[in-house]
Amino acid sequence: MSPLISGDIMESFILSLGELGLTSYEASAYVALLSRSSFTPTELATHAKIPRQRIYDVLKSLEDKGLCLSKDTSPRTFMALDPQLALEALSRQRTEELERERQRTAQRASELMAALAPMFQLGRGHNDPLSYIDVLGDPVRIASMALKLAQGAHHQVNSCIKRPMVLNQEQNWTFIREPLSRGVMYRALYEYSALKDEELYVWMTTFQSWGQEIRLVPELPIKMQVFDEDAVLVSLQDPVGGTPSFTAIAIRHRGMVAMMNLAFEQLWERGEPFKE
Repeated sequence: MSPLISGDIMESFILSLGELGLTSYEASAYVALLSRSSFTPTELATHAKIPRQRIYDVLKSLEDKGLCLSKDTSPRTFMALDPQLALEALSRQRTEELERERQRTAQRASELMAALAPMFQLGRGHNDPLSYIDVLGDPVRIASMALKLAQGAHHQVNSCIKRPMVLNQEQNWTFIREPLSRGVMYRALYEYSALKDEELYVWMTTFQSWGQEIRLVPELPIKMQVFDEDAVLVSLQDPVGGTPSFTAIAIRHRGMVAMMNLAFEQLWERGEPFKE
């Protein structure tokens, strides 16, 4: 890295580039490329502290994103594109990705609401004083319901875990530790992106040491936890709000719970076991 810029400032640049959609390796490589006129892949791997077996993939990704150029020399050399040009394009790409994700989230929420509407209508006309569905909008109530359902699980919990999080770390860890401490089988699906998420990676290694079974899939359509055959807790993020805003739905309907368990099993069969 350039001797004129401190390590803390470099780290700040890397984190900021991560917010624009770069991986930590891509951000480190781009910041390193800015410090010199050109690098060979081997030089860049050493300078940016990137494993040599990953450097070619990282450079190809940076080229695809318009952040660096290469010269057909021997050996091949790479140079950074001017940040004023590169980051404007990167920002535009990131904005487009977020908009596509917002649309996908809205579509998923719309489909789930349509699927749940018949149960809601059935509940409105049911004489049983017990309600099938609890709608929770407050984080305190969501945390309380999550822990209550976890404490009531006797055999297994099936969970789909992804960002953003509804609960804080202490609540999440308590929610997961409680059934595991009683010997309940706890299976969890994470997205492959969690491997690059420092906090979630610590979660996975810690929870696996507690006995949680973990598999990875390319993408999870929804956040949910299914408790035995009795209840499911689904977290729906507001697709319009800027900051994370959730509505959690607790459903005690054996037919719906059975469907959620079947969906989980399909994802679980396609998942890859997590290994540190």
